[in-house]
Amino acid sequence: VYPLWLCPHRLFKLPMKTMIYTEHGFEHHRRQGDTDYAQMFTDVGVYYAPGPVLRGEVFDGAEAVRRLELWLIENHSFQPQYAVSELTEKNFWRMFDASHYEYCRRKYGAVGTFMSVYYKSKKGRKTEKEVQEAEQQQLETPYAEIDQPAA
Repeated sequence: VYPLWLCPHRLFKLPMKTMIYTEHGFEHHRRQGDTDYAQMFTDVGVYYAPGPVLRGEVFDGAEAVRRLELWLIENHSFQPQYAVSELTEKNFWRMFDASHYEYCRRKYGAVGTFMSVYYKSKKGRKTEKEVQEAEQQQLETPYAEIDQPAA
């Protein structure tokens, strides 16, 4: 398979969860590249036609992406947001932690003003108006656990 993109990077352990975060307790079962303060991740990109396509067979790319996304969620991995995504909103928030993100959106008045990152990265299935209407009906995603700021 060519070309293959491999970009290793360390994800640092922070005092709060961000949208992407280290596995809990990773420092107790370190793998190659891990340290006491950072966990090794690798951004992998495969740029080639799938075997079934090359053989002239039917290939459901959207379903293949959905299966990969579920595997990523089950294995504490993350999909870069420059990639094509089939994530539902529920699975998006299973993959990415929304707690600090949602806190900041509320604190700085972004809810109802700016689209949620899910809708910004989602394939064009919803218009901005549909997104605003959805945000009016429910304040952001019901899948994230959010600490409410003190009044």
